[in-house]
Amino acid sequence: MDHTSRPGDVADPWYTGEFEATWQDVPEGCTALLEELR
Repeated sequence: MDHTSRPGDVADPWYTGEFEATWQDVPEGCTALLEELR
């Protein structure tokens, strides 16, 4: 998430139970990283 507009950690569903937040964070972080490497 450090490469997105909201740096920090990926949401951890183990503690929060919010799996949807994690599923949104992962592609957002990956996409931002790949765009930066372009």
